[in-house]
Amino acid sequence: MTESQQNTKIAGDIVLYGLGGVLSQAAGLITLPLIVRTLTAVEYGTIETISAATGYFSLLIGLNILYGVYRYYYEYEKDLNEQQKIVSTAIFFTFFCGIILALFAFPLSSRLSQNLFQSDKNRQFILMSFFAMIPMAIYNYTLGLLRLKRQALAYILSSLAVSLMYLFSIVIFIDQLRLGIRGFYYAQILSYGLGIVITMFLSRELLTFSISLNWLKRLAKYSIPLVPSTFFIWSIGANTRLFLNTYTDAARVAYYVFASKLSFLVTLFTQAFNSAWEPTKYSLLNNEEQLKKKLPSILSIYTFTTFAVSIFLLVIAREAYLLLAPPEYLIGIGLLGIIGVRWLFTIGVCIIDPGTAKTGKTYLVSLALGIAVVINMIANRLLLPTFGIEGAAVAELIGFAVAMIIRWLISNHLFPIHWDVKYFVMSLGVYALIAVTITRVTLSNLPIIWSVALRFILLIGFIFIEFYLLDRNSRRELVSTIQSFATRLQRFTSREKK
Repeated sequence: MTESQQNTKIAGDIVLYGLGGVLSQAAGLITLPLIVRTLTAVEYGTIETISAATGYFSLLIGLNILYGVYRYYYEYEKDLNEQQKIVSTAIFFTFFCGIILALFAFPLSSRLSQNLFQSDKNRQFILMSFFAMIPMAIYNYTLGLLRLKRQALAYILSSLAVSLMYLFSIVIFIDQLRLGIRGFYYAQILSYGLGIVITMFLSRELLTFSISLNWLKRLAKYSIPLVPSTFFIWSIGANTRLFLNTYTDAARVAYYVFASKLSFLVTLFTQAFNSAWEPTKYSLLNNEEQLKKKLPSILSIYTFTTFAVSIFLLVIAREAYLLLAPPEYLIGIGLLGIIGVRWLFTIGVCIIDPGTAKTGKTYLVSLALGIAVVINMIANRLLLPTFGIEGAAVAELIGFAVAMIIRWLISNHLFPIHWDVKYFVMSLGVYALIAVTITRVTLSNLPIIWSVALRFILLIGFIFIEFYLLDRNSRRELVSTIQSFATRLQRFTSREKK
């Protein structure tokens, strides 16, 4: 595959995975107004606080074995028998971990309720959260198999089916039956259960009833050292909700989480980018020269596009808030600019850290993230009591920024690459300036027409400045990729018309 074809493939996959993400997130976005208008802010905040706490346990389901599958799957691209052993061993192990966690859920639920809410009143909801996250974790694994096989269409259709089931379940359990928090977990269990059935059927050629102890050892050797890292990644985000619940109240948790979910455009792009890029990265690990040549441009293009999407979200933020939520949620509108940068750092590590994947020294990822979690907790403790949810957002950003910087340094020591640091820093500065300006315009008393016009002018100006700051190679690659993909799309459309 030539570099141009590879760029077109990545761009096409980003669009396809992005479409899958849109379909997946669409149900969440459609049901979000229903949830926040039917449940009180305290009830919604309670759900998110429970999710933050129980999420630590969900990370034990499978012990990150999917990362090991990603690492070795492409080494046996021409050996279906070995691929079957890898995949089947991993999925049986994931099911086994889910069963063990279910047994521990009963004694843990009461203790967590006391620690989080100083009473036993939410024990049943915590127990339901445990049982809901088991099919969720298994579904994420089986959905990942479709990414491994690079079956973007199957990925989209699976996401669509799960989204529709989730949408239907939320309407029935929360809007019609008024089951409150309990209905939220019923919807999760049903939709992810359906997702498991669909994704396992679509990957049935990789599934057998055999377990390879040899592959279990190899997968575990690669994946288990990453378990602390996933705990730490979850901690940086979960700490924010748990600290908010401790220092403020569950309603503030709801306002913060709503702002995070409203940033779905940024989330969709960054996760779609990662879904498209990650298989390519792993397939290039044995081609050092091409990897070194490719990564700097990928990082610059990723930075440019992520910030562009983030600025667009800021432009439409006020109208989106008023459309989707009660007016009380507007308190979190100023968080969106910070959350956009947070997502840049969160997914950016998938680009700037080929070193640990190539060398297998995954324990260094845990070391870097452990430092980031400590700094995040200190920042939360210092900023949140004084600055409230704004302080929490900054603390979370600091945690993810530290994680990316440390992993950047570690990876470059293991596998040196000449990164365009200058563009990254300048781009961040321009984004901060424009984001602050747009937020001030949004919250000002300007007539709505002038406010919207000014916001869009700032968006266009931002895109021109950021594109100009790109290095020549990245600019040429970005334009070439867009043109190649547009040509491919035009040919496909013409063929369909015939």
